[in-house]
Amino acid sequence: MSGRRKTLAQQIDAMASAWPMFRLSKRDRVNHCVIWSGILKPQFTTYRVEVRYVVGTYPQVRVLSPELERLPGNEEGSLPHVYGPSSDPTLCLFDPKADEWNSTMLIAEKIIPWTIEWLTFYEFWLMTGVWSGGGRHPTPLSEETST
Repeated sequence: MSGRRKTLAQQIDAMASAWPMFRLSKRDRVNHCVIWSGILKPQFTTYRVEVRYVVGTYPQVRVLSPELERLPGNEEGSLPHVYGPSSDPTLCLFDPKADEWNSTMLIAEKIIPWTIEWLTFYEFWLMTGVWSGGGRHPTPLSEETST
């Protein structure tokens, strides 16, 4: 990891500057945690997303609305490139094993653009049934969890 870890204040300032439509909905100075929510429209649909970040960890992005659709029986899983339970999945935006994200990076410069890209690939996946976004795509353990 090169450079210095970004502080919570640096992350907040960068988000406010680059993505003013995102609102800071929670800031916990004690636990070095922040939550933003905002609207993104990559292609066809408008999404409300939430970004949670604790300094020194991986950002977590969820789609709050509309609910992500599933394609039951799809060979890539009913909802590919997500982590966690189907009731509250987080988006798989990068490969942690490939060191694609680290705390020297700004969420505004990496995570939000990656989220727009993920949503674009998701919209085309709904139309075609094929995930064209690349990345590692292990077989889901079940319909309840996939990565």
